[in-house]
Amino acid sequence: MSDSDEAAVSLASSIGALVVTFLLVTPVAGTLLGFNWTQAVLIGGFAGAVAVASARLTARRIDGD
Repeated sequence: MSDSDEAAVSLASSIGALVVTFLLVTPVAGTLLGFNWTQAVLIGGFAGAVAVASARLTARRIDGD
């Protein structure tokens, strides 16, 4: 696989982790946990950032860097 393919896969996995986590955490925080929607969006964004960092670290470990 070339470097550009690896970068595209890394970007796709990062965006996927961000979107999925944000869409799961935000409604849970807003409805089930009782946060107002501004707080829920901030919590969802933070959780998404953590998921992206985790996805990148996992990709590095798999590659052996």
